[in-house]
Amino acid sequence: DEKLEREKALLLEKMAPVLAHEIRNPLGSIKGAAQVLRSEAESAEQRNLLDVITEEVDRLNRVVTQFLDYARPYSPDLRPRSINAVIEKAMAVIETNSLAAGVDIQLELHPHLPLVPMDQEQIHQVILNIAMNALEAMPDGGTLMVRTTRIQSDAGDAVGISIRDTGQGIRRETLKQIFTPFFTTKERGVGLGLAVCERIIRSHGGRIRVK
Repeated sequence: DEKLEREKALLLEKMAPVLAHEIRNPLGSIKGAAQVLRSEAESAEQRNLLDVITEEVDRLNRVVTQFLDYARPYSPDLRPRSINAVIEKAMAVIETNSLAAGVDIQLELHPHLPLVPMDQEQIHQVILNIAMNALEAMPDGGTLMVRTTRIQSDAGDAVGISIRDTGQGIRRETLKQIFTPFFTTKERGVGLGLAVCERIIRSHGGRIRVK
């Protein structure tokens, strides 16, 4: 299974930049043409329609960017870091988001954790992504709890991160699919956020699970 997974990842790495290039070139032409036409548009209706074209082109570009993020090889720059410091930085970003209004953000960070060999930016991305999903699951407010624990085992010390919300939850039949690329239950979602999170955690020698 691991060999097959590596082969699929390698194929994806080769295909993704070519596919992205072939999509982005015409998107750039479409956006440029729409902007020129908008500058010459005579009515508000025409300008609104051309704005829709520009906005949708930008959305497709973001989809391509997320696809490239997922497909590119993950070679983390591992350095000993404090996971609590990374979480505090991510939560400071989350608190400024408009979706956080009405959400009680609680941190329970273990004070005596070993430094973790990790790529700080990649782990920051994982925490932000999962925390944003939690906020989206609590449109009427709730509690977002982030906890760190120290795990001691025969394999050595490890650190656990728990991100928990009081939102609407995930259907049981959906749970098995949430890390599958391009699977999404969101109306305008791409379905790559959690797939990217899983690849990052696995590249760090970690495990990610949901319940």
